[in-house]
Amino acid sequence: MNQFKAAWGFAFANWKFFLILGLPIIAMETILGYLVMPLNEMTQPEDFFEFFETNSLMIGLVGLIGLIVQISFLGGIWVAYMSIDAGKEINPISALQAGLTKFFPLFGAYLLVTIVSTFGYLLLILPGIYLSARFGLFAAQIMFEDNKVLESISSSWEKTDEHGSKLFMFTLVFICLIFISALILGAIIPDGITQIIILSITEYIFIIPLGYIFFTLYKSLKTE
Repeated sequence: MNQFKAAWGFAFANWKFFLILGLPIIAMETILGYLVMPLNEMTQPEDFFEFFETNSLMIGLVGLIGLIVQISFLGGIWVAYMSIDAGKEINPISALQAGLTKFFPLFGAYLLVTIVSTFGYLLLILPGIYLSARFGLFAAQIMFEDNKVLESISSSWEKTDEHGSKLFMFTLVFICLIFISALILGAIIPDGITQIIILSITEYIFIIPLGYIFFTLYKSLKTE
């Protein structure tokens, strides 16, 4: 419970920083969501084919830029946690640039973790949440330990061995909060660009404190 409160306290104390840090990925998710919004009204297969035939270039370009931004954010948020926790000055752009410099190992590890976790989610969801929790330190291993792709994943698995159940519960709670918030906001806010923006922002409101919980674990393991 103390970790939960501390994570939210940290997020609220630095909300302006993390808002700026997350704006690029929020913007790309919003643009991509807006581009594919017409799919919600389509029911015929030929309509889907025609839509993607017409818009595939734009969707692909936005998706590619979004991926680059997402991976930069994945590494940058760990740099941000470390710098803020140590009382060092850093701006969000520098944090994202730090993540970008490790793009290829971060992307490789992210891809493998996503594939493995997806199989877990297909097995009644809970195994996927557990796997996501156990792999939660892979980005820290790459950013701070300069691990390679497979090394970062295996290191995360080993280091979270004694904390797997606790990390699972934290991850489960935050995923439930995201899901419930999305259901409520989706029911209240009409479909459109405003809904997409608010849902994207809400997702990252929960991601920041969850990530900080993993950071505190990483920091405690480093001092042991």
